[in-house]
Amino acid sequence: MKKNSYSTIIDFGSSQLRLAVFDKKISKLLFQSKQKIKNKNSDEYLKSVNILIREAESRIADHLENIIVLYDSPNIFTIDLSIRKKLDRKIIFEDACSSIILEANRIIKDCYISKRIIHLIIKKYIINDEEFFNIPDKLPKLNSLILEIKFVCLPYNEYQKVFEIFKNNNLKISHFFSCSLVKSFKYIELFKENKSVAFLDIGLNRTSITFFNNQKLDSLNSIPIGGNHISKDISQIMKLSIDESENIKKAFNKSEVDFSYNETNSIENINIINNINGKNISIDLLKKVVLTRVEEIIELSFKGINISKNIKNKKNLNLVLIGNGSKILNKNSFQIEDKYNFKEINFYEENDLEICEAGLKFKENSKEENSEKLKKNQNTMGFFHRFFNFFGNS
Repeated sequence: MKKNSYSTIIDFGSSQLRLAVFDKKISKLLFQSKQKIKNKNSDEYLKSVNILIREAESRIADHLENIIVLYDSPNIFTIDLSIRKKLDRKIIFEDACSSIILEANRIIKDCYISKRIIHLIIKKYIINDEEFFNIPDKLPKLNSLILEIKFVCLPYNEYQKVFEIFKNNNLKISHFFSCSLVKSFKYIELFKENKSVAFLDIGLNRTSITFFNNQKLDSLNSIPIGGNHISKDISQIMKLSIDESENIKKAFNKSEVDFSYNETNSIENINIINNINGKNISIDLLKKVVLTRVEEIIELSFKGINISKNIKNKKNLNLVLIGNGSKILNKNSFQIEDKYNFKEINFYEENDLEICEAGLKFKENSKEENSEKLKKNQNTMGFFHRFFNFFGNS
């Protein structure tokens, strides 16, 4: 196989490592995953990555060098910035955008010196006081230009820890993406009929929410609470071990139970638990423990992005649940307070390979998104391709 003729994606999750290798035609060459150790020991992380990489190299009979890393953290946060340029001379659209973007980047770097920019997303173009969500097919003569930009950032020391793990495995990170963000960009295509969609990605120790309005990213938030906190709550309240609590939660993942504050104890529910640990515990109390934590996760996730303002007077929000931690919400019924007027709640059962494919598709789409229109308008190579790669490289 020729050097650099394939793409390698690693999802560096809290509980699982996923690796996929694709050829130039974006056909899968191999996929494999590995459970990560539960403690946050960097040496153990290094060992887990090393094993995964060596196994993959053995299977493709070649060395892996450049990789796309998907990563999520409760410390990821966003910064919105709007910059206006009044143009008093002839200037092409590409140059005007590049000037604004570089200025915005400089402002963020100067004000947030301990942060790493991992995504730069242009939310809106305002050309001569007219709003566009995409570059218009026919560009008018420029008098003024405003770019509304969303920066997605990560603490630099956290990024550096991940970077060093791959560096010590002789790997170079070519692109570093938020996993929740790239997944939501892929899955939003399945909800084209919905005006407002929120993806709630519940991981092990964090939950991320991405909110789309009219198929465009509006807000993103991450909180340090995830599925592991449900297990810890069960353990503490019910006086069970973490392993027993985790087994109970996994049993609920496969059940069809009504979680509400009303006492709805049933023989079926009791058997679910007794078959796991043989202990006599209150099923109603157990369900209330789970329900309380689930409500908190939803409440804090939405509160962090002020979504109530975004959907005020609207009753068409589709909440889509993704991530391993959300599996308990799949078949079960949760009687939660509907303060956000959800139109519907759906569970999207993603698979491991699909997650890696989302990362590759995000990279490919970002590479081509704006350059083609700029070529069409100005017969020149798109600046956004080069700029995106600048921020994607480590």
